[in-house]
Amino acid sequence: MHSQQFLNIDRLLSQTVFFWQFSAFHSSDYPWRTTHESLSHWLDGLTLVEVQELKRVPEKLTQALSVFIPEVHDLYELSQLEQLQAAKLVMPKGLDSGINGRKWQQITNLSALGIQYSQPQDQWLEWCGGKGYLGRVLNVASGKPVTTLEWQDALCHSGQEYADKHQLDMTFIQGDALATSASELIRANQHAIALHACGDLHVSLIQKGIDKSIDAITLSPCCFHLTQSSVYEGLSALSKQTQIRLSKDDLRLPLQETVTAGKRTQHHREQEMQYRLGFNALQQFVTGNDNYVPVPSIKKSLLSDGFEAFCQWASEHKNLQLPDDIDFFYWLNKGKEAFVVMEKCDLVQQVFKRPLEVWLCLDRALLLEEAGYEARIGEFCLKEDTPRNIVIQAKKA
Repeated sequence: MHSQQFLNIDRLLSQTVFFWQFSAFHSSDYPWRTTHESLSHWLDGLTLVEVQELKRVPEKLTQALSVFIPEVHDLYELSQLEQLQAAKLVMPKGLDSGINGRKWQQITNLSALGIQYSQPQDQWLEWCGGKGYLGRVLNVASGKPVTTLEWQDALCHSGQEYADKHQLDMTFIQGDALATSASELIRANQHAIALHACGDLHVSLIQKGIDKSIDAITLSPCCFHLTQSSVYEGLSALSKQTQIRLSKDDLRLPLQETVTAGKRTQHHREQEMQYRLGFNALQQFVTGNDNYVPVPSIKKSLLSDGFEAFCQWASEHKNLQLPDDIDFFYWLNKGKEAFVVMEKCDLVQQVFKRPLEVWLCLDRALLLEEAGYEARIGEFCLKEDTPRNIVIQAKKA
């Protein structure tokens, strides 16, 4: 049972909610500026390079912050999960066609764990399977048929075409994983598997699987904020008793790690955030309104045109008339200053992202245990392959 681990993390997250339940992007200063002066002073002394270095080394960051927030140390320890191991799969040449290296590593690792954990008597059920990349590996490696449920008809067609061409025993079903009709695909003698199924989609699999007494489930959850509810609704009995209340913004927190991002991607992120924050300060000055105005996603190529071009583009999208005498250099510097504050706020939040993600995954494991399943939770690949590397596995006890 995972109840004690859940309760311990729950208690520590509740005690430290002040340090993580806020928006770093919208913070003009540290929320704890006046209440935790020593922490604020330490953060003020950090350069942006030092902040980024600490983010890259969780152990070092945990050690540094535990001086100011003692609970951080125990949260870090409680969030360390076992690296689950399985015999490496040897796949025929060409099966990874169209799949990048990191994704292929995730697919083969999760497949190997699923096969080792519980071979289905009947078939695999690939939940929200896209083109069936995971199903291809499962069918080839285990010899068992695969049913793939996918919402997008074009992906179903492409996946079925590939499977037929390569004589893979796969059947694609176009359907909505959230619909009641999706339950008809679930049977007792199956092993359902899902790689990075988002929000309600993976919760739906767990709940429908329990209802149909499915033999086994292997899933890697993702995007906890993609849910129809405006606030988090606990799944297990223990989570329904918690004092923690999570908004969709809170549920986004675990997804804000960028450990797999290269230098070029990180540079683009830094530049874009500075531009957005600078434009926001500018539009607040022009309109006299302190509210944040969201700006649409942009093509990264637009960033190379400079801050002034970005502001002109953003103002057009927001129907905002900018004065002719704007000192764009001044407002860009405002954006850079705000970015430093944001990064330092995020640095503190960083040590709570994984514990919150583990808390959410434990809630799912506990629901399965309450339904009579044996459940385990661990890591199915390295964080370098994907930050979302947690897997939940369950089978009938």
